[in-house]
Amino acid sequence: MRKTCVMAGLLLCVAVLVTGCGPDYKKESEQLKAQVATLQKENISLKGEVTSLKADAEAVKKQLADLIQEKQGLEEELKEAEAKAAVKPSGKPPLKSRKS
Repeated sequence: MRKTCVMAGLLLCVAVLVTGCGPDYKKESEQLKAQVATLQKENISLKGEVTSLKADAEAVKKQLADLIQEKQGLEEELKEAEAKAAVKPSGKPPLKSRKS
């Protein structure tokens, strides 16, 4: 009796599995394969974008460093010019703008 019940249960499981692995399974499998291929292409594209954006970020960082250095140089020149102007006042009056 017990053997018969176990065999009937096994046959039922096999029948359910076999009927479940039909065209629906194949169709879903093909859809998933197509989706994986699409996602792999997107992944490659996104990796390329990341590389490009990292290069752009590095270029902007270098440009910022150059501008900061230039700003500091200009500030020093301005301080030197202000110091010279304060030490040595000009005997000449400031120039008036000409009107046309």
